[in-house]
Amino acid sequence: MRHSGPAPLRQTAPKVGAALPEKRRARNGRTLGHVQVHACASDAEAVWAELESACPGSVYQTRRWLIPWMETIGAAAGIVPMLVAAYGKGGSPVAFLPLGVVAFERIRIAGFLGGRDSNANFGLFRPGAAFSRGDLESIFRAAALKAGLKPDVFALSRQPEAWEGARNPLLALPHLPSASAAHSTRLRFDAPGYLSSKLSADAHKKLLKKARRLQRECGPLLHVRPKGRAEIGAVLEAFFAQKLARFRAQGIDSDFEHPAARAFLERATRDDEGRPSIELHALAAGERIVATYGGALHRDRFHAMINSFDAEPAVARSSPGDLLLLSMLESMCAEGVECFDLGVGEARYKDVWCETSEPLFETLIPVTARGRAFALAEWARLRLKRQVKQSPWLWSVAQQLRTKF
Repeated sequence: MRHSGPAPLRQTAPKVGAALPEKRRARNGRTLGHVQVHACASDAEAVWAELESACPGSVYQTRRWLIPWMETIGAAAGIVPMLVAAYGKGGSPVAFLPLGVVAFERIRIAGFLGGRDSNANFGLFRPGAAFSRGDLESIFRAAALKAGLKPDVFALSRQPEAWEGARNPLLALPHLPSASAAHSTRLRFDAPGYLSSKLSADAHKKLLKKARRLQRECGPLLHVRPKGRAEIGAVLEAFFAQKLARFRAQGIDSDFEHPAARAFLERATRDDEGRPSIELHALAAGERIVATYGGALHRDRFHAMINSFDAEPAVARSSPGDLLLLSMLESMCAEGVECFDLGVGEARYKDVWCETSEPLFETLIPVTARGRAFALAEWARLRLKRQVKQSPWLWSVAQQLRTKF
């Protein structure tokens, strides 16, 4: 799906906080009742649960994923929850936006909870409810006025244009295409047929040869789904060690070095209640964990979130990450999972497996004069970022500079 891109700034809607024209306000009055803003997840539990079950949305909008994130990574970053519930004229909830506000320097920015850890930000909008541009402006304006920590600007990133067949209502607001798309593949119950549609006979043969070599050098290969704290803890330790070693070798600072990131993953992978927020997968070669994956299944779609592999040359040459991904895809075909989501960003392995590139977009809604100044600068930054990532040469230069400065 393609869209026309952002409207010029001079053609944007009335500024949030400014009075709407009388005709638009009257139209909104027939659609929307009131807006509530909650700073505590427990206060929003009922409306969140209702719309989470009724509306299109990804795992990144669910309570089981977001609440652990809010209480670990979000809290450490100083993000104040801003859970926005909009109600229709009859009193039933029609929209829920899990947002948070952070004060940075002299500006307060509101965005989707989940931050960079979320690959798909899609507000929960009740099916059948129509939202005009004016309706959406009213929701954000009311939310800004009622928030405890009042934002200067809403910066809503990585939004899919559609989800589960529903068009994203926020496309009605001025927006820009994101620098990168999200990538996914549709699975089949027939695992051999699916794999043959993705891998040539030669490519499949090479992977099997690598598996035999890795087994010969390190021990029997086993796809592990850890259960219990000891097994889960061992896989997490392997993930952190492998991930941090790779980032350090590339000269890149990693969020995984922050205690809050470890606290989030430790909490999200717990299986005390039988269904962890993030399920872990690992490839063991003998006693050694040589690759890991973590993700979550939501409505027949598996969202891959984290991964790592042992970068020791003797192991890495056998592509343990590719071998684990192959085994996961085979397992999920057999289990009836319909879609495997590999998230946002460019990577060779995504080109191999993913036939679907899902466009994302960014929305900026200024509330104050300071927010409008930020939005002007941010529009420019987002355009430049997209230009760099869309140019193989510029992106290559940018990647090299990251390792030198």
